[in-house]
Amino acid sequence: MMFSKIINKIKNNRLYSSLRDNEDLPILQHIADLNDGRRLSLLEVGSGECRFVKKLRLLYPNIDITCIEINPNLAQIAKDLGLKVINDNILNVLPQKEYDIVHCSHVIEHFGYPQVVKVLDFLVASTKKGGNVIIRTPMPHEKFYDDIDHVRPYPPGAILNYFNLHQQQIQSNASVIVKRLWYRTKAKQINHLKKQSFLFVPLFILRPLYNWMVDRFNDILFSCWRTFRSPATDSTGYVIILEIEYK
Repeated sequence: MMFSKIINKIKNNRLYSSLRDNEDLPILQHIADLNDGRRLSLLEVGSGECRFVKKLRLLYPNIDITCIEINPNLAQIAKDLGLKVINDNILNVLPQKEYDIVHCSHVIEHFGYPQVVKVLDFLVASTKKGGNVIIRTPMPHEKFYDDIDHVRPYPPGAILNYFNLHQQQIQSNASVIVKRLWYRTKAKQINHLKKQSFLFVPLFILRPLYNWMVDRFNDILFSCWRTFRSPATDSTGYVIILEIEYK
């Protein structure tokens, strides 16, 4: 049984995920579980270039999609696809209806506290009771602040405490159940021999050969990760899927 689960995971990784967008996999699997042929509604918060929206429309044409996007040029991409689009900062948008699914992709890290609370409240208020809020966001990593508008990372515990911990300064009036928590990783890699390394002097002459061997071994590590998602680094991001219990 365990072996068959591993094989299925590998097949799903290859079917649904590429090296660039492998975090789509848990979301598509969850939507597949929800999809029973009925008309579903989805709010895409931060639609960007509509990469995920295009994939979603191809796989599930029975889902009605509305987009929120702050960048007018990116909002136009969604409009050109014939989608309903709200081109505004999410802090300025009032919940207009309740959706079966609210998908918020790489948005909350652009807000500090307490603005992020308003974003979470909006996501919940836009979701039907029993519906799902799906959040993608990065974890702390070396390139997190390379995006000039990244304010701070929010690990899963920070989000869940807002809903569940009564000692918070501000607490949500919603209750949530974690349906799925998935962590994004990268392949582990060995570094080249550099001047900063204590081995640089004794291995100076052999450095080109050493670095060539490192590259070949890193190719093997990368191939293993691409297939099995292991060996992997610490998480660089995650997807959390929440079910809304009440408001």
